[in-house]
Amino acid sequence: MHTMSVRLATAGLTLALLGTAAWVAPANASALPAVPPSSPGLHQITGYPRQNVLPVWPANPADASIPIGVVPYHEIAPKLNALQAASNRVSARVAGTSSGGYDLYAVVVTAPESRQQARQQEEWKRLIEEDPVRARTDRKLLAGYKTPLFVNANIHGNEWEGTDAALRVIEEFATSRDPEVTRLLERNRLIFNVTANPDGRIAGTRANGNGYDLNRDLTIVSQPETNLIRELIIDTKPIITLDLHGYVNPTLLHPSTPPHNVNNEYDLFIKHALPNALGIEEGLRALGYAETQRARIPFRDDAPGVWDDFPPIYVPSFALLQSSIPYTIEAPLNPRGTNLTPQERVRRSGINTDVHEVAIKSSLRYIQDHRNQLIFDQAEVYRRGWAGEPLRDIPDGYVPGWGPEDNYQTVFPRAYVIPTGAGQRSEPAAARLVDLLIGSGGRVWRAKHAFRANGTSYPAGSYVIDLHQPKRGLVNSLLEPGIDLTDRVDDLYAGPAAWSQGLTWGATVDTLWDKKLPKVQLTRVYDGVATGTLPPANTDVRLDIQDAADLLVVNSLIRKGLRVHRLADGSVVVQATPGSRKLLQDAVRTHGVTFERAPARWRGTPLGEIVVGYLGGVEARDTLAALGFATRAVTAATLADTLTDEVDVLLVAGNLNVANLTTANRAALDAFLARGGGVVGLGTAGASFGNATSLLSVTATAGPSLASGVANVVNRGGPVTADASPYAFISQPVWFTNLGAGVSVEQSYAADPLLAGWWATTGANGQGAAANQASVVRSVSAGGNPVVLFGTNPTFRLHPKGLQPQLGRALLWAAQP
Repeated sequence: MHTMSVRLATAGLTLALLGTAAWVAPANASALPAVPPSSPGLHQITGYPRQNVLPVWPANPADASIPIGVVPYHEIAPKLNALQAASNRVSARVAGTSSGGYDLYAVVVTAPESRQQARQQEEWKRLIEEDPVRARTDRKLLAGYKTPLFVNANIHGNEWEGTDAALRVIEEFATSRDPEVTRLLERNRLIFNVTANPDGRIAGTRANGNGYDLNRDLTIVSQPETNLIRELIIDTKPIITLDLHGYVNPTLLHPSTPPHNVNNEYDLFIKHALPNALGIEEGLRALGYAETQRARIPFRDDAPGVWDDFPPIYVPSFALLQSSIPYTIEAPLNPRGTNLTPQERVRRSGINTDVHEVAIKSSLRYIQDHRNQLIFDQAEVYRRGWAGEPLRDIPDGYVPGWGPEDNYQTVFPRAYVIPTGAGQRSEPAAARLVDLLIGSGGRVWRAKHAFRANGTSYPAGSYVIDLHQPKRGLVNSLLEPGIDLTDRVDDLYAGPAAWSQGLTWGATVDTLWDKKLPKVQLTRVYDGVATGTLPPANTDVRLDIQDAADLLVVNSLIRKGLRVHRLADGSVVVQATPGSRKLLQDAVRTHGVTFERAPARWRGTPLGEIVVGYLGGVEARDTLAALGFATRAVTAATLADTLTDEVDVLLVAGNLNVANLTTANRAALDAFLARGGGVVGLGTAGASFGNATSLLSVTATAGPSLASGVANVVNRGGPVTADASPYAFISQPVWFTNLGAGVSVEQSYAADPLLAGWWATTGANGQGAAANQASVVRSVSAGGNPVVLFGTNPTFRLHPKGLQPQLGRALLWAAQP
């Protein structure tokens, strides 16, 4: 058990932890990069306040905030406008737009700064990352740098009170004449994302308007709200990050249980995270409510896996990889119950608001009490990255409760190479991955000339990711395969237990373990580029579908009237016709796809515009949109109206009980199948549909709900998986056995199915049972219906982009006339 049996005095623990000797800079510290010249835009920095009149939204009496007794969305902008008018300490702006079209508000509270002072703050902030050794010994910086605190409120829309606590603190600090507050604002910047999810706040839903849990999206960044959170964390470089939630009783606050992300400098985090958490707990006790007399600190109170910080998908775990000290704060009292009186709802939301206010103020006080050490340790994360030092071994008892179960580490390679040219599976996938790395705070370079590394030749323009960089942990967390957790923990708060954009986003990524970088001149780049190719002659061209961008182009060219044919291996050929070359050139220029000369005497199946009816949620909807298919949403109750003659393929990504359909809806399904409509099914839902409609016969077995990560697969070279990656993303993997007549295996799990993640090894649902079993199967029914079933997870939270082309190829094949 991961528990501490003795309650510790916060003050004593703080002194003990901060008394730990700081790591000494290496002898070659002078070799660390000097501060670069002022980057473009530094001259554009203005002083504070930076005030804007925020647009005011019309009153909405249906706002779900109102019955809870908290501030409805339409009152936020007027409140911020009034505070800006009344105070020169408050700067508010519309920093983005939610998926539902609402304004996202970013607010900075700090003492006024002249333009020169603001520039100096920016230079110091950059210095901490660019030259950490110099920064942490710079007396002017230590005396004058405004340490940032970032508050992210209301990321789950129906967990409201973080917004109200933020507004309360903003108002108090804007108007207070307390000398202590004045001093705090002279030495700090408080940054607030006032409501990270206005869609959900108004609707009373956890998800945003697009239907996504934003606190699972920090390294996918599929949603505009998440993009803003990422930008605010990277731009402001907060010392402490607070992500304000509800509802767990008693109040839950980080630090977390193991497993811990293997890429973190955890010694520099936990020495501050635990004492500040205990300080917050004392502040909650001082509120005097019976419900706040103790807190739940998972690191102290829970067993491993109960509330971990392993995947980087959450705001706090992403912020930790950015060298911030992050917290999830779960306020204790749920005000949503239908059996609650209006007075009780208001009472609960009031206590929750107080709880979040304590977390903000206690954390700010902690920064003030330990600012030099905190600056030193934030810089130390960056210094270790620049120096390429290994992660520290953290001894048992480093902080009270730290034990062997907490030690999670990785070994950093020297670099990664993302090739261009013939060695790259997909240029668009490579560019997308580079954009993710850079957008997440990583650094990427391109080779000016061809070079060799590990016996492989790479062309000029290949991307090199030197892991001697300040945020190496973040970069490596995205690119490395991950670890197999199966033997270390029996539980996780949530999956995925491995993610590896390096293996699951469709690009070819090579790992370099040599101690030195390749001998080639490198130029730092700030975005990924996919140039694509088109043969010079006006001839038939082939497109090997290895990315969503390829499918997007195929569907676009079909709609524009070009003659497109699917070959037996799943690739497509576009015939040369008058006007086709201009459209192909536009496709290459816009999407970076790679066409090659079509093979001689090619034979293929002509493709018309494909309409996909989909049964499933937002992930299926948005994956199909990324692939460029025309779609129709289908449900069991609407088949008669939606499964019309124009639908070519049915994507079954959700359960459909065929036996319970109404007469009209069953008739619509039977008519679709009678005309040879194709079916692509995901998981057990797809298999159940195929069996129930007698399209094929298989037995589908699902792994445990927790099983997730990166799987080893073997591709059989059919039209769905030809030239596909040997890795697949899984979340509750499914495999197919007892294959009926005519069912062929396109892909199977390898003899050792799990590369990284968590999946029990034994039992009827374990890895052993799935080994060598089918993960993708294909068949044509007796009635001529093409059917493909996936046991992997090509639509999961829009993450496994490397599996999207397999889904697209399956849809093209299933749409054959």
